[in-house]
This record gives sequence, C-alpha cells and structure tokens, in this order.
Amino acid sequence: MLQMLSDMALGLCGAGSAGIGLLEPDVEGTPVFRWVAVSGKCVAAIGTTTPVEDSPSGVALELATGQLFSFPQRHFACLKHIAPEIIEELVVPIAGEPEPWGTLWVMSHDRKHVFDAEDRRILTQLANFTRAALTMARAKADAETRAAAAEAVRNALALAEARKDDFIATLSHELRNPIATVDSALAAARKLAADYADVFSALVVADRQMQLLKRLVGDLLDASRIKHGKLSVQSSYGILQSIVEDAIAATKADLDCGKHRLHVAVPPYPVTVHADLVRLTQVVSNVLSNAVKYTPPGGDITLSVEVPDRSISPTGDPSPSDAVITVKDNGVGISASALPHVFDMFAQSASARKRAVGGLGIGLALVKHLVAAHNGAVTIASDGEGQGTEVTIRLPVVCGSEGEPTARTTRATSPKRILLVDDCADATEALGTLLELEGHEVKRATSGADALSIVETFAPDVALIDISMPDMNGPELAQLLRLRAQCSLTKLVALTGSADVAGSPETDERIFDAHLIKPLSLDDLENVLRPS
Repeated sequence: MLQMLSDMALGLCGAGSAGIGLLEPDVEGTPVFRWVAVSGKCVAAIGTTTPVEDSPSGVALELATGQLFSFPQRHFACLKHIAPEIIEELVVPIAGEPEPWGTLWVMSHDRKHVFDAEDRRILTQLANFTRAALTMARAKADAETRAAAAEAVRNALALAEARKDDFIATLSHELRNPIATVDSALAAARKLAADYADVFSALVVADRQMQLLKRLVGDLLDASRIKHGKLSVQSSYGILQSIVEDAIAATKADLDCGKHRLHVAVPPYPVTVHADLVRLTQVVSNVLSNAVKYTPPGGDITLSVEVPDRSISPTGDPSPSDAVITVKDNGVGISASALPHVFDMFAQSASARKRAVGGLGIGLALVKHLVAAHNGAVTIASDGEGQGTEVTIRLPVVCGSEGEPTARTTRATSPKRILLVDDCADATEALGTLLELEGHEVKRATSGADALSIVETFAPDVALIDISMPDMNGPELAQLLRLRAQCSLTKLVALTGSADVAGSPETDERIFDAHLIKPLSLDDLENVLRPS
C-alpha cells in the first residue's frame, strides 16, 4: 500500500522521484527516517536511512507543515549520495498519534519542472491517506498479537480489512473528481491547439499520461467492486475481431512509445461471440498492456486468437465453443516464486516494483475475475526472469450467427442546450468549454440555486448534475427541476465519482434519466445526448 501511494505521488506531482520515510530508532536508539517506499529515479535508494536532525524531513516535522527545498543537497549532507541532482524537494509530514509517522516527499531532477501549491495540496492529501493506511496496518498488527483471544483477533482483522476497502474506495472516489476536471480541460485544449503542432504534441503527452491515471483509478474502482461482489457482466452479441481491434487501439500509444513489434493472428472469418463486449475488451487490453509494460523497448509481443469455424464445421451442438486468446512476449518474465501469486489483488514481483510503470497489481486479478464471470479460465506461464511471459485465456463464448452483433455508430450528435451543474467551478468551466467546442450551447451553475435561476430563462435539452453538492444536492435539484414546466422535456443526467452508483437512491430512475461516472467518456456522453 505504501509503495502504491509513493507511485501515485510520483505520477500526480509529475516528479522525478518520490518516497515515504518512516520514523524508527537505529541500532543506537537514535531516531532516523527509513525510506520504506521509493519510486522513480531514486528507487535504488529504498531502505536508506537519514537522520532526523539536519534533514529536509526533520525540518518538515519540526515545523509540522509541508516544506519546499531548492537544491537540498547543498544544505543537507544526508542527501549527498542521491543521483541525479535534486533540483527541488517537496516534503509533507505524515501525522500520527501520539507521534508522527514520518514524511511523504517528491523530488524534481529537472530544472524545467518545479513544484507549486497544487502539488503541495495533492501531497498533503496523499499523506493523510498514508496516515490512514499506516493506522490500519498498526491496528491489524496489534490484533494479530492477541492470539489468546481468537475471536477478538478475527473481529479486529475483519475491521482492518473493511477499513482498507473503504480507504481504497475513498481514494479512488476522491481522485476521480480532479481527474475529471483535468481530463475535460485537456480534451478542450487539444481541440483549441489543433493548429499549433508543438502545443498539440505536448498535450498529446499529457493526455496519454491522463489515460494511464484514469486506468489506474478505474482499476481501483473495479477492485472495490470485486471485493463487494458488485462487478458483473452484461452479455450481448458482437464480433471477436472487433474486440481485439479495440484492445489494440487502447494500448497503441504505449506500443508506439516503446517501439514494440506487435504480431497479431486472428481468424480470417468473422467470429460471433456472446459476452460482455466492454469487459472482454478490458480483459484483452489489460493483458496486452501488461505485456507492453514488462517488455523492453523494441521487444516482440504476439497476440493470437484461435476459434473453430462453426459456419463450415457444424456440430449440431448449440452450446458455445471456446475461444483461446494468447498473449506472449519476450520481456522480463516472472520468477518461479512469484508465479503462484500473479492473480492476487495488489500482488507485484520485486522486478515490477522497480519499474516506474509498474501499476498497482490489480490488472491480472481483474482479468481472472472477469474471465471467471464468463465461465472461462486464464493461465500464465513463464520460464523465469528474463524469459518472457505467456498468458492464455480460454472463453466459452463463441456461438453461431443467430444473435445480432451490437451495432457501432459514429453518428454525430446534434447541438443541444445543456445545463451543467457542479459546485467545483474548475469542473464546470473545463467540461463546459469542451461541450461548447463540440457545438453545444452551455449554461454553467455552481449550486442548485444558480441552476434554478438559470432555467427561468433557459430551457435545457439536457441537465448534467453533480450528485454531491452542498446546501442542495443533485437529487434534490433534479426533483425541483421536474416541477418546472420549462424542464418537462429535459433529460436529467447524474454525474458522480462514486464506484457504486447503479441502483442507489441518488440515481433512482424516477429522479434521473441516466447517470455517468467521472471522469466522463465523450462516447458515453454522446450516447446520453442522443435522442432515446
């Protein structure tokens, strides 16, 4: 968990290095900071200890607030061994009771990247989550020591596990709101910068990293759904080749960035499947993404699909037959000791943790769950570290052509009059600008009262309403809008960052016509904006 938080600090702050230092006594009993989690360029320094006295972390704890240091190696001897040179270091305390736990820090090794107040806010928030994680870990450890009271130990462990699940759900929920704002702003900026090649190129890089962040947070949400038994599949008819194409498209940027050679072999005849097309695409893209992450630049990756041709080999058996999807790479491989644990939630090998793109250890656990939900099986094989990896997915989803494949549509959405309501002004501005660039007429409101005032002179076709707002929340506003004659034909859409929206009172179909999860997908938004 600490390594996951360190990785998040690295990505969210755009740092060169990040880490967590916890207070502990050395062999002489003198308090020191031990770097228990390190990400980025300083990953080799994990386990390093620095003194409380005469260190940036010591200063941050003494002042009990975040501190920004310029060229700290010039002033603190304990950092002399760190390479590359530290341009800036931002350090925030990890509070605790009765004593602080330590510090969370990020470093810049690039003179072009400096930290600002937003980085400090993000780091402080992650430090609060770290405090919660450490508190839960201490509670769990204390519970395990009470072996004499077996029932008490079981109860304490169950509580610690529940708190961990709540922490993960809270973390992913809290991250979705700022991600949604930045994602909308990036999409708008890319449209505005289409004629400026240098600016557009920089925005493409930012967007690629934003998609990575969205995928990480999405994995956290799915992990929470799996834990609570709320991750299900909804089957429909589709073409397997289209699923493979979508999965490849989802990882194309990473493939191109690493200059990997992807070899694809699919049947020359169309293969109809009955499955959850979105989740099956997620399965293939997750496995393919893993192959990309753990294969050195220029490496080879092979994606092959084997299915029987039921159109020319009728068996008379109406039951679905198997599709076998194999992804093989010549990457870093998996050690024999780590292989049995690859499908465990949050499990990662030591070699994976050393890589800046190591992820959270959720992807394969999610793949196993989704494949099992399709009554299939997934296996993974490797001859050891440096010997590559082969993942084989067997799914009984291939059927005849009786079903009608889900149609894809690229039909453009006609301009709409949209009321956008969110108490976060940045969110309304970013999403509003993006919608305006798509040709829609948008009115913005940051409260329920503002929205009610706007509809006195503006009859929206669609109202996008944030669920969680102070004073008047989304459902309350939606019910009031239902009473307005000018909103009688308005489609009311709930916006939420929560993982568990379906079926909740806030998204009751009697209140809202639809709900969308932040950060919004433009495709999902277009589906909502289209006439029913």
